[in-house]
Amino acid sequence: MQHLVVGDIHGFPETFVELLDAGSFQRHGLQLADLSGRPDLRGDALHDHLFNQDGMRHAIRALREIDGRGCLGIGFSAGGTALWNAVREGLELQALICVSSTRLRFETCPLDIPTMVFWGELDPYRPTESWNNAVPQCWKIYAGKQHDFYRLDALTVRSPLRSDIAAFVEGRGPFE
Repeated sequence: MQHLVVGDIHGFPETFVELLDAGSFQRHGLQLADLSGRPDLRGDALHDHLFNQDGMRHAIRALREIDGRGCLGIGFSAGGTALWNAVREGLELQALICVSSTRLRFETCPLDIPTMVFWGELDPYRPTESWNNAVPQCWKIYAGKQHDFYRLDALTVRSPLRSDIAAFVEGRGPFE
């Protein structure tokens, strides 16, 4: 299975080669700045472009043009929000994993594909437990973790986040 990875507003992850313990699976990494039509932006300026201007519309449109059939989507923060919305608007994926994609709290309907969301317990913008029980297929909160916990955990071999992503991808563990 191929992985379609969309990074966060800071460009994380810079490289997608070692993101998953996924053997020989192919990975395609995309940056929000490029997808939104403003490759020159990062951080707060990109956040403003995405959520206060038309950047998210551009990113969703660009994602919808990708042939995602046979792909697992993985999005970090705003990258997960872009993927979720692109799936809702027609991007075909096998499944979707969103990590710290807190703007998903505004979504009201589940997607028609398997979905897994991960949150840091200390992220003040993460959705409520009732949202988690109603919208995504599976979810997990990591105790004592902030919004950007994934920046270290996604790249750390044998971290709980990487193990949980692998369990979801392989259809084993508590996320079946």
